[in-house]
Amino acid sequence: MYEINSRLIEIAKNLDLDLVFADINRSGFYFADEKVIFLSSKLLNQNSDFEISHELGHCIQKHEELAAFYNATNSSRRKLEREANKVAIQILLEIFMSDHDLDKEQLNAVKFMEYYQISSDLEDCVKESMLNYV
Repeated sequence: MYEINSRLIEIAKNLDLDLVFADINRSGFYFADEKVIFLSSKLLNQNSDFEISHELGHCIQKHEELAAFYNATNSSRRKLEREANKVAIQILLEIFMSDHDLDKEQLNAVKFMEYYQISSDLEDCVKESMLNYV
C-alpha cells in the first residue's frame, strides 16, 4: 500500500475535506456538498498524490461554483480540468522541492513526472509551472 504524502493530508484537513477511497469507476472526484474527495481504491497500491492534488485543485479553484460551465461543453470541461491540473502540479512542485531539498536549477520535468506518475500529455504544463516556480 502506498502512503499518501502527509502535506497533502494537511492541505485537505486545512480545507476541511475528507479523503475517502472507494470502489468507483474513475480515479477520483471532489464532492463539494459533503466536503469529500473520493478516490478509487485502485489507487491505494500506487502513488495517488497527483490525483489527490488534482481534486484539491478543483476545491481550491472553487469549481463547484462553475458546475453549469463544467457540464456545458467539452471545451469548458477541459478548461477546468486543466486549471485543476495546474494547481495539482504547483502543489506537488512545492512538496517535491521541499522533500528532496532541491534548488530550482535542479528541477527535472521527467523525474518529477515519473515520481508522481503524471501523464506525458501534461509535460508542457509541468515545464511551464517549473519555469514559473519561485
